[in-house]
Amino acid sequence: MNVRIAAVSVVSAALVAVGATSAVAAPAPAPATITLKANHTAVKLGDVVTFTGKSTGLKEGSKVTLQVKSGATWKSLPVTAKVNHSAYKLTDKFQKKGVQVLRVKDGAAVSKGVSVTVR
Repeated sequence: MNVRIAAVSVVSAALVAVGATSAVAAPAPAPATITLKANHTAVKLGDVVTFTGKSTGLKEGSKVTLQVKSGATWKSLPVTAKVNHSAYKLTDKFQKKGVQVLRVKDGAAVSKGVSVTVR
């Protein structure tokens, strides 16, 4: 009887080890990334700036939102674009003078900020 229990224990341990190895071997999905470029870095009040960028890891048709830095926080603007072939394009007209720092966001994916000086 003890031989049977020992055999079951060995087989069970082997199955657990194989299952644990499989779980560790599965690669984690790469995090999504977004880039951002502005066609102008200095504009006059009321001028339109076009923002373009590329993405990796975002689903086709995902919506990116333009955000502006306000103090220490980021505020979403009513400017969005859908990702098409891993790229997007959106425009915004600036109504406030000064240096505006902007970024785009989709879920946890966030681009680096770009600065636009509005005179």
